[in-house]
Amino acid sequence: MIWRAVVYCRCSTEEEAQKDALAKQVQEAEECILQKEWMQVDSYVESKSGTTTKGRAEYNRLFDDLLEDKFDIVVVKSQDRLMRNAKDWYLFLDRLVASGKRLYLYIENKFYTPDDALITGIKAILAEEYSSELSKKINNAHKNRQKKGKVFIFPPNTYGLCKISKGRYELVEDEAEAIRLIFQLAKNYGCGTIADILEENEIYDREGKPFEEEAIRRIIRNPIRCGTIVQNKRHWDFQTKRMVQVPKEKWVVHKNAVPACVTEKEWQEANRAMDERAMAGNVKNCKPESSHRGKYILSGKLKCGQCGAVFYRRYRKKYKDDSYIVEWKCSSYLYHGRRAEGCDNIVLNEEKLFDLLQNFQRDSYREGQRDPMDIVEKVMAFIEKVLEKNQDFQKKKRLEEKLCFQKTLSDRLLDKLLYGVITDDIYKIKMEELEESIKKTEEELERLPDEAEVKKMLENRMYVIRQKLESSFVKKAVVSEMLDSIEAIFVFPDHLEIHFYLEKSRKTAVCCVLPDDFVYQKKKAMECIRIEKYMRENPCITAKEIAGLEGVGLSAVNYRIRKLRRQGKICFDGKGGHGKWIVCDDKEGE
Repeated sequence: MIWRAVVYCRCSTEEEAQKDALAKQVQEAEECILQKEWMQVDSYVESKSGTTTKGRAEYNRLFDDLLEDKFDIVVVKSQDRLMRNAKDWYLFLDRLVASGKRLYLYIENKFYTPDDALITGIKAILAEEYSSELSKKINNAHKNRQKKGKVFIFPPNTYGLCKISKGRYELVEDEAEAIRLIFQLAKNYGCGTIADILEENEIYDREGKPFEEEAIRRIIRNPIRCGTIVQNKRHWDFQTKRMVQVPKEKWVVHKNAVPACVTEKEWQEANRAMDERAMAGNVKNCKPESSHRGKYILSGKLKCGQCGAVFYRRYRKKYKDDSYIVEWKCSSYLYHGRRAEGCDNIVLNEEKLFDLLQNFQRDSYREGQRDPMDIVEKVMAFIEKVLEKNQDFQKKKRLEEKLCFQKTLSDRLLDKLLYGVITDDIYKIKMEELEESIKKTEEELERLPDEAEVKKMLENRMYVIRQKLESSFVKKAVVSEMLDSIEAIFVFPDHLEIHFYLEKSRKTAVCCVLPDDFVYQKKKAMECIRIEKYMRENPCITAKEIAGLEGVGLSAVNYRIRKLRRQGKICFDGKGGHGKWIVCDDKEGE
């Protein structure tokens, strides 16, 4: 009978030096199988180290295959290659014996037998104790290195910093300016709003993508932005086999360890503002624990006054172009329609709703109110400062300084030639190199726009940014600030009922009447009135022309015309599409 054998090999650590040892271990196991004249049917080779079996894919595959009829013998170098954990060792042996398979330890040149249970159990305990001591030594070495603070290790793609040599870093100025802008905005706005501002001003991360809200939160929370590195905040616990948090008093703090983007005072102010907003948004002295903002600032706030369902945000494509209208609709209507189990409440246009809420905030809501234009001016002043540092006239100044220095070098070379410091050949070679460099610098200077043109470009860009801020961002920011104190906005066909949180767990509700263009029935009635007006002014007008004037689809206009004809308000004098429209009120008047 030919025995079927498999090989299991694992290195003791994940260091590069262990890769050759792993290959040698595989070779030894395969040679052992050849010598024993067994048939090798599979190999389980693992480069991942570990004191437990968690995360070891090849071991777990072997453990599962013990239940299958794939092999008869498992060949390993020694017991500790399988694991250094007594519990896992006995689980493996239990499955090995129950499935009728055998374990061969080629370094000891023997099979495992039940008589070895005591000895192998002691070895497993000793191996586990060795791993525990090794873990303690490694943790202690980490702590000593952290206390000395000579070399700091953190992700190489840390935004705002660039590694120049071992343990030395310098600021990436463009990224540092973006970080300073983030900290300036963090005093007044949340991470989501800051992400919108950065995207609107074309400030992106290192991959050229818009900043995520969580990425901005990490930037603000990390003290490395003010030059401070905090270590030993958590460590791997050998007993529990998981990362554990270290008490704050045991943290290792190194100030001025790396170049700072902001001062410590600015870092503390931004984090304090974030903490205050978190407390206000999550607690508010009386908010229920289930309160949730959602993806959009109105998510979870808008509720139907007729059926109690929440409103969902939806997009609708415009008839005239490829742009979209953002609307909020009752979820009951979206699922069931307007009849039967559905809901016939109004549809809210988001842009008009923000205008309405902003007017309500200005006229009726006074708590913590701030001037929106003051916000715009502060943000504009800071953005202008950032843009000026990146403009072409700054580059022009640097190039002019470079050109001046190159011409100075030319004079110095001539002096060295005259005094006999360098030979004619060396002078000729160096001058050719220098003249080529001067020529490139002059060409680069010629390509740059003049100062007046650069200032005009800056003014145009600042104008676009101001328009965006005044039209959308500030409006949303002001409404967002008010929404922190709002429990819910109940939507009715003709009004909004806004429920506020007050101090000492009190609440109040305020009624806000909707304009005519919000109310569905009034809106459709106004459409009918306008259609009658178009027909009075031009009796030969077509439905397609009316659709163009109204900015809606042709089917919607035809529906309104049929309704008006059924109501007897209009009629058509003619046949086959030739004739004219008659508004019945006008006919009766005649």
